[in-house]
Amino acid sequence: MKKRGLSLFCAILVNTVITVSSGTTLVMATETTPETSAVSPEAPETPAIPESYEWEIQSNNIPGWPEGPKVMAETAIVMDIDTGEILYAKGIDEKRAPASTTKIMTAMLAIEKVPFETQITFTDEVNNIEAGSTHIGIKPGESLTMKDCAYAILLASANEVSSGVAEYIGTTVSAFVDMMNQRAAELGCTNTHFVNANGLYDENHYTTARDLAIISKAAFQNETFREVIKTPYYIVPKTNLTDEDRWLNNHHKMILQGPEYYEGCLGGKTGYTEKAGNTLVTYAERDGRRLVCVLLADVSIIAQYTDTKLLLDYGFDNFQPLNTDTISLSPSKSDELGKLLVEKGLLTTSLETASISIPKEVKEELTYKTTLENNMLNIDYYYGKQPLGSSSIQASDEILKVSQELSHEKTEETDAPVSSNHSKDKNTPEESSSLPSWKYIALFLLITGILFYLTILIVKIKRNIKRRKRKRSHSRHN
Repeated sequence: MKKRGLSLFCAILVNTVITVSSGTTLVMATETTPETSAVSPEAPETPAIPESYEWEIQSNNIPGWPEGPKVMAETAIVMDIDTGEILYAKGIDEKRAPASTTKIMTAMLAIEKVPFETQITFTDEVNNIEAGSTHIGIKPGESLTMKDCAYAILLASANEVSSGVAEYIGTTVSAFVDMMNQRAAELGCTNTHFVNANGLYDENHYTTARDLAIISKAAFQNETFREVIKTPYYIVPKTNLTDEDRWLNNHHKMILQGPEYYEGCLGGKTGYTEKAGNTLVTYAERDGRRLVCVLLADVSIIAQYTDTKLLLDYGFDNFQPLNTDTISLSPSKSDELGKLLVEKGLLTTSLETASISIPKEVKEELTYKTTLENNMLNIDYYYGKQPLGSSSIQASDEILKVSQELSHEKTEETDAPVSSNHSKDKNTPEESSSLPSWKYIALFLLITGILFYLTILIVKIKRNIKRRKRKRSHSRHN
């Protein structure tokens, strides 16, 4: 046994020497998390259930909606990437620190603005990160291609690379951060504010599950971004200052074979700081449907992967694409335009090709409402009173004609009572009650005269009565 152990040790030592001599460095760049500690031979303990496990799940309050699972993360969301529909919602508008999931925005802007072959030379900015935080050892004056940087940011979560790329694009990091905030606003994020490009904690650096899902959905539209995040590992070649290759492993464990592997996972982004807790963004696909799951402020690495699997399974198992051949879809009661378009067969194609996810067990009425704006026909879909999603198409000449006819009919209906009154005034004298102004004066004088005459008459009658009484009393005394 001793000889076997010695032989095994020698083999490992020789393999290490060969690896180093070949000039390849395995960069163990990880988030600043308990993940960096040595792995215990024993199975990891299940984390204690936090108070947040019982917090309200808003999507469970939607009538007829599939009941979603409880998760340990303080806030969570599942969004359909293709439709933008929110399938699961827990505290999705509550502000939380995003940690390194911030780098999704950083990488999206960098990939859009800088060609992959561009050489980026780093400055002293690479030293402006917290001690012990995630990095790959870039030195001031060292150069990488934008491609190397993209993989370093999204796979290895390199903080110094994120800041260096931000400085390269914006001239200053703060100017690049302004671009990040501007893009977030353009995407419709209302509760997001960035102060750095790497996600290191700052009380003024925050987002929400909803906003981060919106940002993640936007980033996923970029083919290059999709290619990077699904890559298990990447090798950064030797540089002008480093005479070794850097081997970068993807931190997201759900794309790697192992206990956390999830079939259909398309990658994502991990994050952790002590104050932010564990954060995780995960993309996945099943049967042609693509979802993104966002968790903020989860209690542990184990919990974030368990929660994500539960939520992705919930999204895939309980929802389906809308199929108008098997599921009834009708215009809302107030949608007169939609009713006319259906009658004339002008909505058939739009409804058949609508990209909408609905519960597999439909318990509420499925309706839609059409509106026409700037020659675009917008169709909003509803599950009961719950908005699902929308679609837009260029309005055809036939659709525009129907809309114009409907508007004309409404105008006629509005004007109809006025027209009938005018005709009556002309043809029925009994209803021509309006008089010229001078006749009003004459009428007033006539009425005044009558009242004056009646007043005098009453006075005379009263006087006559008094006179009669006096004569009677006088005759009695005599």
